[in-house]
Amino acid sequence: MIKKFLDYLNESSDLSIKVNKNLNSKLWNNFELKNEVLKKLLEISYVWAEFAKIPEESIIDILFVGGNANFNYTDKSDIDIHLLIDKSKFPECEGLLDEYLKDKKQLWSLVHDIKVYDHPIELYAQDVNENTPFDQGVYSLLNNKWIKKPENKNIKIDDGEIITKVDQYSKEIDDLIDSNAEDKHLINLKNKFRKLRSSGLSKGGEYSNENLIFKELRNRGYIDKITNYVNSNQDKKLSL
Repeated sequence: MIKKFLDYLNESSDLSIKVNKNLNSKLWNNFELKNEVLKKLLEISYVWAEFAKIPEESIIDILFVGGNANFNYTDKSDIDIHLLIDKSKFPECEGLLDEYLKDKKQLWSLVHDIKVYDHPIELYAQDVNENTPFDQGVYSLLNNKWIKKPENKNIKIDDGEIITKVDQYSKEIDDLIDSNAEDKHLINLKNKFRKLRSSGLSKGGEYSNENLIFKELRNRGYIDKITNYVNSNQDKKLSL
């Protein structure tokens, strides 16, 4: 049965996903980003750019996106910061740049645990030609203004499908781990989730079922569960 998203969430504790009436008051005064938050996010962004050896002249903008720049944040939501860059400024890394930046992002997350008002910081280098999901709020930290202001709509979702799929995927992950499955099966499943999410964002936006399913699995710890399982197996294989 289809029902209003807000009505459903008020009735059920099965999902951690929320749609709030206001932006996160830890970070925002109505639609105005708090000054201390703005300064800290810019500081973090430039430190990460230096760590990843991203030339300052390649940075077009620094964007605040994701749930904490929208109404669908929770206590577990990251603060998603995207450095909007011109990849043509990296001629020496042609063909390898995406993999290099991904590795730098992962290495940073391993050695740093930075939070702003209890929300973890998630950093990403986004090419200037890469589109942001069409229904997301997008805030320019460099210009301290909205590029696209979020709207709090009465979203309708197929709540039954989301719960069914999340339970199905959770059981599949648990069964694979309990049976000591090969790493490739868990890795393939994780890649499947990311592809589904990407497809959902491009077609249906932030509130697509595919994106909500991925977020719920992540909030329940199942994405990390796959990562930890694979890493643990690799550590055992490499140990003597």
